[in-house]
Amino acid sequence: MDARDARPLPFALDRSSCMDRNRLVLAALVFTAAALCSTVAPARADVVGIVRGTLTGADRRPLPQVAVTLTGERVALTATTGEDGRFAFARVPFGRYRLAARGPAGTASATVEVASDAVVDVALIAAPVIGRATATATGVRGTPVSQNAFGANRLAALPRNDRLDAVVEQVPGVVRFSYDEPVAHGFHGLSYELDGAPLPQSTSSNFAQLIDPRNAQAVEVFTGAFPAEFGGSRQGAIVNVISGGTDAGARGGALTLGGGELGTADVRLTQRFTSGKAQIALAFNGSRTGRGLDSPSRDAQHDDSSASDQFLRIAVPLSERNLLALDLSNQYSSFQIPINLRANDPNSPLVAAPGTDDVQNEYDRFASLSFTRTSRDGNGYVRVVPWARYNRVSYNGDLERDVQAFVNNGDGTTTPQNGLRQDRTASYAGLRISTFHASDRHAIKAGIDLTQENVRSNALIRITGAPDFVDNAAQRGTQTGIYVEDKWTPAARLAINAGVRWDRSTGYVGGAQLGPRIEINDEVAPGTVLHAYYGRLYSAPGLEDTRRDAVVTQTASSAAPVYDLKPERDTYVELGIARTFRPGLRGYVNAFNRTAVNVLDTTQLANTPLFAVFNNAVGRVRGAELRVDGSSPRSDLGISATFSRAEAGGVSGSTFLFPPQSAGDITLQPEDHDQRWEANAFATRRFGAGLRSFATLQTEYGTGFPVQFQNGQGRLPAHWLVDASVGRQPDRAARSLGYTLSVDNLLDHRFLIKANNGFNTTQWNAPRRIVLRITAPW
Repeated sequence: MDARDARPLPFALDRSSCMDRNRLVLAALVFTAAALCSTVAPARADVVGIVRGTLTGADRRPLPQVAVTLTGERVALTATTGEDGRFAFARVPFGRYRLAARGPAGTASATVEVASDAVVDVALIAAPVIGRATATATGVRGTPVSQNAFGANRLAALPRNDRLDAVVEQVPGVVRFSYDEPVAHGFHGLSYELDGAPLPQSTSSNFAQLIDPRNAQAVEVFTGAFPAEFGGSRQGAIVNVISGGTDAGARGGALTLGGGELGTADVRLTQRFTSGKAQIALAFNGSRTGRGLDSPSRDAQHDDSSASDQFLRIAVPLSERNLLALDLSNQYSSFQIPINLRANDPNSPLVAAPGTDDVQNEYDRFASLSFTRTSRDGNGYVRVVPWARYNRVSYNGDLERDVQAFVNNGDGTTTPQNGLRQDRTASYAGLRISTFHASDRHAIKAGIDLTQENVRSNALIRITGAPDFVDNAAQRGTQTGIYVEDKWTPAARLAINAGVRWDRSTGYVGGAQLGPRIEINDEVAPGTVLHAYYGRLYSAPGLEDTRRDAVVTQTASSAAPVYDLKPERDTYVELGIARTFRPGLRGYVNAFNRTAVNVLDTTQLANTPLFAVFNNAVGRVRGAELRVDGSSPRSDLGISATFSRAEAGGVSGSTFLFPPQSAGDITLQPEDHDQRWEANAFATRRFGAGLRSFATLQTEYGTGFPVQFQNGQGRLPAHWLVDASVGRQPDRAARSLGYTLSVDNLLDHRFLIKANNGFNTTQWNAPRRIVLRITAPW
């Protein structure tokens, strides 16, 4: 079967009872939103901070009843000062903004940078000549040291802006591993949120991305200093996505057609419109390529993939202070599993039988409905977010040919391989409730996250000369997180962000932890902040990541199953310094140390490219990172470099050939994703009429991953990549076309990402790919 021949399931149809429940939930959400679409204010995103301050004259007296505006990419907000000159914007999506006021006493302006949950205080002083004040990214209650943001203009100019993973991998501390999996600060597993609602992600089997970044208006990445509101799942980094799309304009639509090398073809259709007070955004994407996954051979064979997704967002301001927003997402992806047919390939000893046709299909549906009520004084809000997700992964193994595969041992002997078929379905239902309020010295946030997951999995492993090993399982589990945190400012230049979080999980294996978090930011000089953080983290294994021990010689398929994954518990410490050189240009240096027990690590399942999760008894990563980030109307710049040492020891349980109690030696050895030096840089220049044209150059350098996993110091050669893009954004008013010409791996540099070592198969990076996309707006 060709991956391109597979067909997605209809959005509203599924045979399982779990899907029936999800269908009813989705239908109810759609009906509710449609019923409210008769009632025009900006559709504010749910991942926000507060911008507030005072407006005074040159004599320092407050100026009442003056309009203050806050403008940024697709955001235009207005507030009026009170009798004391105070103003507040309670729900500002993260990003860079211009704050301005004009009144009888003159004008004033400021440049502000906002992160999620940031409190940015600004003192505006009006004067006959424009007065300027700057609320910087390193303000003690503003943007934290470890936050990195990508707005719509920056996203649109990146060469690989159709992959969320590729965007995340531009920030320090994040390494691009095999199958485009980001590894942050030496640990697998990132947590994703869409418009403030969680997007639970399994590690074991997914090749598809959670959301196309072209559906995002902005992406924010936290690589450390995690506040207490985040927890419960693995969090090498936190990725917040604001939906809205990279296509400019609040109304109208666009059609994009693209094609290029390696069999690449894609189509994108977007439409934005209003209905009464409701703002509605639709996006449809479809793509196909002949080089879908990292291949075990330099020239890929059997590597077609296709994907399609549909996204809908409806935002309805119910009143000046109340907002209702609905997100719906439906995705389908299909991947051929690449094979190696060369029996004497020195880099890939795993040899497949000719005609082997393994294919993986993935189905994903997500819905969230958020209600937000802003406080009367503009300094706080309450949010309630029910959400649901359905995910199905079907691995269609070609069992007849899979068992003909073999490993060339290099001494004239071979080892026969096995085959796999798997069909796994996971459904989630969750509720997030949070409240936030800021006073002069405190910004208190509290909340609760409730999640229930149901998983059903049918798996079969076929081994020549042995009975089929069957693992048919069904399980229900829950996760509960309760937290409270406070950003306390005892002095104008000192902020202490303290919080505590309680996590509890149930399922195959339960656990709980009470974890403190504390962060101190001290502005030792104007624009310079010293930073320190300590936190205890708890990460429960996903039910879909928990597999039965497949030790056929010890555990027959008819015996009682053993599911032995344990929750991971981490201690994370950061020390750093950040400097804002001018508005839009900042840099930081950060040192980090993370120690963990029961590390949730990954290996590959049998001779497939599927990830299987297991525990390491202990793990540790130490490192330092540098980031310089600049933005102006004409240019964007990002430079990052990371040195780290990721180690682990005490392999146990899961798919390995020994029970967890015999883990034995726990001497720390390099992780398979341990890349000591990683550097990234990108630069974008905008030019032409309206600065709609752009050119971007992007580079990546890495020192290579270990050849042996936790067994020796040998490493693959260092590698580097260059990507580039040029283009012009479409002009909707002039009805002029836009285009993007992007080149991945500009110099066609081929290198080994990983070599077969018993834990992983051999994988090569993709060759050069040139793609041209044309966009027609209306």
